[in-house]
Amino acid sequence: MTTHDLRSLIREKIDYRWSDWAEQHPHLARAIDRTRLVESAVELLREDPEFIRAMHEADLDEAKLAFAIRILDRADQFIRDALPI
Repeated sequence: MTTHDLRSLIREKIDYRWSDWAEQHPHLARAIDRTRLVESAVELLREDPEFIRAMHEADLDEAKLAFAIRILDRADQFIRDALPI
């Protein structure tokens, strides 16, 4: 996941909850810079061991999926060569 994608996802999640939270905490809502809040959350996640581990596992899963697709493509080619139409 790129930093841009992560930033967009976090911004979306903050925006989703912001109105309700701001209604309960109007003074804090006026004092908090939402852009800085997003940037802080991105930085914290990038350093979080659980997030790092989850992203690493996602990369491994993606690599496994790509490998499986290559195997299926190769098998398909083999079958087409063996059984031409």
